[in-house]
Amino acid sequence: MTTPLDRLKRTPKRRLALWGLVGYGLLLGAAALIGADITLRSKTRWVKGTFAVVGRRGRNVYLPASPETLSRGVIGLVPIRPNRGHAVLGEGKVAGTLVRREILEERGLIPNGSVAWVSSFVYNGTPEQLGIPFEHTSVTSPAGEMPAWHIPPTGPDKDALVIVVHGHGGQRAQGLRSLRALQRSGAGSLYVTFRNAHGAPRSANGYLTLGDEEAEDVLAALRWGQANGYRRAVLYGFSMGGNIVLSVLRARFRPFPLPVLGVILDSPALDWRDTIEWQGRRFGLPAFMARHVGTFVQYLVTRRSGQNFDAVDQLSAARHFDLPILLWHGTRDRTIPLAQAEALAAARPDLVEYHCVEGAKHIRCWNLDPARYEAQLEAFLRRVLHPGEGPA
Repeated sequence: MTTPLDRLKRTPKRRLALWGLVGYGLLLGAAALIGADITLRSKTRWVKGTFAVVGRRGRNVYLPASPETLSRGVIGLVPIRPNRGHAVLGEGKVAGTLVRREILEERGLIPNGSVAWVSSFVYNGTPEQLGIPFEHTSVTSPAGEMPAWHIPPTGPDKDALVIVVHGHGGQRAQGLRSLRALQRSGAGSLYVTFRNAHGAPRSANGYLTLGDEEAEDVLAALRWGQANGYRRAVLYGFSMGGNIVLSVLRARFRPFPLPVLGVILDSPALDWRDTIEWQGRRFGLPAFMARHVGTFVQYLVTRRSGQNFDAVDQLSAARHFDLPILLWHGTRDRTIPLAQAEALAAARPDLVEYHCVEGAKHIRCWNLDPARYEAQLEAFLRRVLHPGEGPA
C-alpha cells in the first residue's frame, strides 16, 4: 500500500520546491492583506480592557488573574450599570488565582460582586470620570467637524492651550491619565480626534495616512484655539498621535495659526516602515518573513491609498525640528520599537528630553509611576511656557 509519505518521496524536488514557493507566497499575501487593512482602517469604539467580577474587602479589590489585571502599575475600574462609578487601583499583588489591588481613588459605588471594566488605560469615558469640568466642542477641519473636549484653563496661563492627540485605533480617553497634570499647569486642554477615527468624519477613501493628512486636523485645532482666545500652544501626541503632531511641524504648515512652543510624545510611531516589520516579528514571524511581509504591506498600502512613507518618516525629518520635545518610551513596548525613540533622542539631544521607562508597555509609561511622569510633564510645560524662569 502506497502511503502519502511514499508519494512525497517520489515527487521531484523541483516540484516540491515550486509547491513550497507557492505556499510561501500565499502565506505572505494573506499576512500582507491583513496587515495592510489594519494599517489603513484600524479603529475601535471601545477603550481596550477586560471585564471581570469584582471582589471587594474594605479598600482592596480582588480580580481574576488576566493579562490586564496583572499589568504592572496603576489600572482603572468602571462598574457596569446599574452601578456607576470609577476607581483607580494601585499595584497588583497575586493572591492565588486572584490579583489584589488597593483602591487609590474612588468615585461613585464599586460594590462587592459587581461586574466591571478593568484596564491599564484607566479611563474609558470623558473628563467627567476625573470630576473635571469640560465642554464638548468640535474642530472644523478639511475633512469635517472633528469632535473634541475642551478643558478650560485654571491658572495664570489662560492664553496657553495643550492639544492632545490619541493614537492609531484609539480614542481621546487614552490621554485622560495625564489630565490632572495638565490642569495643574494652568493651561487649557483640547482633546481632539482625527479623520477616520471612531466618531470622526470619514475621508474620501476612508483610509488613514499615518500622520500625513491627519496633521491638517491638528492644524485646524490650532485655528480653533486662535478663535477661542488662546495665543500659545503645545502639542501632545500618543503613538500615531506623536507622528501626527510632528507632521504639523513641516514647513508647508508654517506660520502656525498659534505659536507652537513645544511637543510632547508618548511612545510615538516615528518610522512606519520599521513599525510594520516589527509587527510581523511581534506576531511570531521569522525575521526574514517579517521583512518580506513588511515590504508587501507597504506596497499594498501605497497602491490602495497613495501613502507616502517618506512624508511620515520622523527620524529622517528630525534634522529639521526646531522645538523642545519631551519624549517617553517603555522598554516593554511591543507595538512601536524602543529603538525609534532612542534614535530620535540621539539625533537631537539639543531638543529632546528623553525618559526611557523600564518595564512600561505601549503608552503605559504613566502607569508605572504616575507622580514621576506628571512631574516631568509639568516641569516641561513650565519650561516652554515660561522660558525665562528657572525651575520651580
